[in-house]
Amino acid sequence: MIRVSQETVIDDATRAALASGRAEPALRVFIDTLMEMRGISEQEGDVIAALALESETPATMSPSALDMAFAAIERGGKPSVRRPLAYPELAELPVALRELILDAEGKRDWAWSGPGIRRLDLGAKGPLKLEIIRLDAGKAVPRHTHKGGELTLCVHGAFSDSIATYGPGDFSITDGKVRHQPKAHDDAPAYALAVTDAGLNFEGVLGAIQRVFGQ
Repeated sequence: MIRVSQETVIDDATRAALASGRAEPALRVFIDTLMEMRGISEQEGDVIAALALESETPATMSPSALDMAFAAIERGGKPSVRRPLAYPELAELPVALRELILDAEGKRDWAWSGPGIRRLDLGAKGPLKLEIIRLDAGKAVPRHTHKGGELTLCVHGAFSDSIATYGPGDFSITDGKVRHQPKAHDDAPAYALAVTDAGLNFEGVLGAIQRVFGQ
């Protein structure tokens, strides 16, 4: 497991690992949110962006693309009526992530994942799953390991596991070797932005149910 503290400089190994996967929609959201929350300097951002561009496939644009863009700007549009977010504290999140959550809430409900636990699938395209996990104050995710890799970014509140304590802007990279049970602190709910390439392996009763249904 790798845990990165809230400093404005990311070490070279972690920077390269993040940039190499930035073309994935889920990872792009994760990295952009991380950069904004941690106030990463423009120099750091330029390095990550440059590394990411090296892995991008150039897109062929229509000859009329620029004209179409200007026409759309001139047309403008009527201001839309904004729905309130399901949880008011989410209004404090970075704008891009907040808009993504609002869009997801218009398409699906927050799913119940256990007492005091809610998940919202953000509908990212591609093989990776992107979701927001909400833990009520004092609530914990059942103890588990991972079937694959998981990136978790604390975006609001704070939570702890057997390895560390995470506040806004702290993130972890876990794999199948990590066994933990994240728990929100008692004073407020905690939210995490999570990117996964596989599911979780739960222990105890949930694990038994998981095995029975082959999940």
